Amino acid sequence: MILLSAAIGCLFLFSAYAKTEPVAYFEYTISNQIHLSQQLAALLARFFIGLEAALGLLLLLSILGWRRWVLYSCLYLLLLFTLHLFYLLLTQGNDVNCGCMGNIVPMSPAMSILKNAGLIVAVSVLLKWHRPQDGVVLNIASFPVAAIIIAVPFFIYPMQRQLQMPLSKLYTTTKSEHPVTELRHGKHILCFMSLSCPHCRDAAKAIAAMKKDNPALPFYFALSGGTDSTRAERFAEFLAATKAQDIPYHFLAPEDFVDMVHASGSGGVPVILWMQDTTVVRKIDVPALNQKEIEHWIAR
Repeated sequence: MILLSAAIGCLFLFSAYAKTEPVAYFEYTISNQIHLSQQLAALLARFFIGLEAALGLLLLLSILGWRRWVLYSCLYLLLLFTLHLFYLLLTQGNDVNCGCMGNIVPMSPAMSILKNAGLIVAVSVLLKWHRPQDGVVLNIASFPVAAIIIAVPFFIYPMQRQLQMPLSKLYTTTKSEHPVTELRHGKHILCFMSLSCPHCRDAAKAIAAMKKDNPALPFYFALSGGTDSTRAERFAEFLAATKAQDIPYHFLAPEDFVDMVHASGSGGVPVILWMQDTTVVRKIDVPALNQKEIEHWIAR
């Protein structure tokens, strides 16, 4: 029973850690799946990360708390998550990442339901047969310890205001080309890419495949790279390698490109931003590109 408790505790701890890589992804998952405001989603994301970490640590140490509240909390939390997974399966299908293990271990709703079912059985076994001698002091101490751990994510990952991008600069600069699409209104996937960046080419290939499958997806490339004399040749190579001819684009002067990348909070490219007007809804990396998630966001 001690080993089983420790194993479940480790899984809860890993689940809490996975949701922090990055926290913004877990925030978006909550906001997207249950249609909450970004601020409330950010609050719940940190609470659930802290709660899972607290329950995981107490289980790892076989501290079950007064009237075994730790086990009951695990059971109710798993039941709550499982009900949500059934809702997600019905509304969005089985080919989305439910976010239970963040981006580290992407899981479909059905797979996560099976995982939770196994954990519910394991926690029920502990409720029936696990009787650790943790004593009155540890039982009482479990409450403040859990409260402190739940509070930790709020300090490590302070809640941020939604990022605003200075997109108007793209239309007023005399150094860069101006966008061929109005990016300051509506929903767009704005991608800052360099012609010489191999990771940008990987992203462009994936985006081109999505655009071919669904031409309505509002991708847009803001590009940099090459001098006036070499840009045409390098851009032709970029298009040949990525098949991204159908993605609207314009070129930025190097200094404007660097300014916009820094404004997004990034230090390198590619930068892929889900934009609603001038607000960054989500910033993702190449492995997180998911056509189903994008289509669901656009349709909301």
